[in-house]
Amino acid sequence: MARILVKTKDPKDIEKLRKYGKIVFLSSLVDVVGVEATEAEVEKIKELFGGERVRYSARGAIQKV
Repeated sequence: MARILVKTKDPKDIEKLRKYGKIVFLSSLVDVVGVEATEAEVEKIKELFGGERVRYSARGAIQKV
């Protein structure tokens, strides 16, 4: 399973994403939806939404100042 982030503002897109994977995160502040899906489904999502709107999720690092 892969976790991806999809940039979208349209609520209809969220319903489309539910067909391809499990919604794990919704952000109204930055218009990002987190989805957990298989690699095959990720490729379908990239075709549907375009590669520039889809990226793999990564764990962030805290920076000390």
